[in-house]
Amino acid sequence: MPKLDGTETKTAFAARVGLTKGRISQLVAEGLPVRGDGRIDVAEGLAWIETNLDPARRYKGGAPTATTRTATLSEAKRLHEIVKVQRARLAFEREQGKLIDADEARRTVFARARAERDAHLAWVQRTAPLLAAELGADPRATFAALDRMMREHLEHLADLPLGSFGDGA
Repeated sequence: MPKLDGTETKTAFAARVGLTKGRISQLVAEGLPVRGDGRIDVAEGLAWIETNLDPARRYKGGAPTATTRTATLSEAKRLHEIVKVQRARLAFEREQGKLIDADEARRTVFARARAERDAHLAWVQRTAPLLAAELGADPRATFAALDRMMREHLEHLADLPLGSFGDGA
């Protein structure tokens, strides 16, 4: 269950970032921010690790030199640690409800657009006979004209880039 306050024990935070509790204690001594109750604010902790965890101090091999930088084991380990921290940050943001699944968002937007299109076309079907009666026009001709105009309007909207609608506020 996600923590609503965004803090974790050192043990839980260590598990989140793939380090030992002892290593987290060492990092606290080096400046990893800890609250007065001994818990770690996850967002602050992840940011601190990304910014301050020196690859030369993580591994016995030290940081790679300029001549050995490409494809060295220590460089690969450093990149692996960065990826672990980034994954931990994403998992935390997902727990906090700040991230959504892209496929789910696409399905939702598509379903909403389809429902709105269908509602517009149904409006034409409901409105055409009323409009024809009010104007004394042929109901079939009125429906055909409204239907054509609505479909042209919907095609025009479909051709507009998403950014042209603003932020929706």
